[in-house]
Amino acid sequence: MMQINVSTTFLQYAYSKGDYDKRGEHELEQIFEQNQLNKPASDQEITLAEEILGRKLPPDFIQLLKIANGGYVNAAHRAFPADFQIESGDAFIEVEEIMGVNEGGILLSDYFIQEWGLPDQLVLFSGSGHAWLAFNYEGRDTPNVVYVEPDDGNGNNYHVLAESFTEFVGKLTKIN
Repeated sequence: MMQINVSTTFLQYAYSKGDYDKRGEHELEQIFEQNQLNKPASDQEITLAEEILGRKLPPDFIQLLKIANGGYVNAAHRAFPADFQIESGDAFIEVEEIMGVNEGGILLSDYFIQEWGLPDQLVLFSGSGHAWLAFNYEGRDTPNVVYVEPDDGNGNNYHVLAESFTEFVGKLTKIN
């Protein structure tokens, strides 16, 4: 993957929405592993992904895709605090990667939803098999961000994490 510096466009958008905490811009730019970012997604790639998924992607996620079409999250910002029980037993959800609109990314959502018996209204953007982060479109045009574990016989472990992608990213922190 080629190295891409995260622009301030996404950060300016996030700050204007008031969703980020008061971390410095320099620290926010380091959320992603700078040496493992994909090239930016084109408008055509984003439009095609929306057509395939049958849903409009959130504007703040699109803003990030135009910086980098997915990438690995820096270890200093890889944890999302969980105030509920998760399968791993940890007090946080580990976010290793945010997927883009490429072949191995969010376009596999429908396949994984069917494979793991997840709710149909999701677009998965991070995770694997036993735990996923997703945009939840149930009854919404602009999705919120949810954590979901596949049904273990007692129903899916399903929790709303943030009302927007920007809010979700703003809550990422270092694994302790």
